[in-house]
Amino acid sequence: MNHAVRRSFAIAMRSPLLRIVGTVLGVVILLHSVNMGRVAHGLRDANAGWAVAGLILTGLSLLASILEWGVLLRGTGHALSWRALASWYFQGLFVGQVLPAGVGGDALRAVEVGRVTGAGSALASLAGSRMAGTLGMALWGVAGAVLLRASLGPAGVAGACIFVVVMGVAWFLALAADQVVRRMRGHRCPVRRRIFAVLNPFTGAFRAYRRRPHVLVQSILVGAAGWGVNLCALGFFARALGIEANWSLFAVAIPVTLLATLAPFSLNGLGLREGVLVGLLAHAGVSSSHAGALAIFVDLQMVPFALFGAVLWMRRRQRRAQTAATTTAPGMATAAT
Repeated sequence: MNHAVRRSFAIAMRSPLLRIVGTVLGVVILLHSVNMGRVAHGLRDANAGWAVAGLILTGLSLLASILEWGVLLRGTGHALSWRALASWYFQGLFVGQVLPAGVGGDALRAVEVGRVTGAGSALASLAGSRMAGTLGMALWGVAGAVLLRASLGPAGVAGACIFVVVMGVAWFLALAADQVVRRMRGHRCPVRRRIFAVLNPFTGAFRAYRRRPHVLVQSILVGAAGWGVNLCALGFFARALGIEANWSLFAVAIPVTLLATLAPFSLNGLGLREGVLVGLLAHAGVSSSHAGALAIFVDLQMVPFALFGAVLWMRRRQRRAQTAATTTAPGMATAAT
């Protein structure tokens, strides 16, 4: 009976309907928690200069994300142009904004890069760049928690430090995984041999990172710098709304809001993410209406760059359609004769 209940609960938690219902409830609760009239008024009266400056810094942080990803690929011998990497990144950003699961962008990049490098190296580069950026986020979180220790208390600082330790352990396991996987080579058990065949390209790419520590350090440093630029962008968005908020507040608040994306009952944390941010900003002394307006700014800061990615994506589809038409036409002409 207990097994049946657990199985039913697991199936229910994976249900798309539950995610839709959870997202709708989260949005409804958020709308009832803030005065949307004041939020709209704050957005309408936002300082355009600070907002544009925030968008510029957001663009720079995205370029840093491309660089931290490209360093891992190019630094391990894959001859990929920065132009191609940037194009795939922005196209992935567009797809990630459209699909509710939040992983569509990574899937697009994995497919495009995998055609050149192989699936293992492509997936490892994506995982490595994500881990580099997250480690940078964790380090900034520790710095912010130390500055805000009077309000966060020892528990807040300890939580930020634990985040760094977790990311350090994750990096250690990823870089050392090939030593475990290689033991499955030539094993008598066919299951272990299949596991080796699947995982070896992925763990082999991390082995290449381990043997090139300068590449790894460059990616992590660029990821940390990019997150610092993004924190400054959030500070500019806050100034556009008349909010006096230091970067340290966002360094602590944003990683907490990202945990909402892991909720199994929401579409990529939509509604929950904004609600958590509003609650954290309100706890820091920001009015709920200003906090709601800033949460909308945070959600919309990637939209202009996603639209740019949409243009690149549509141009790529047009080129492929034209190529298919030109290769099909001679064959049709030959068949007709």
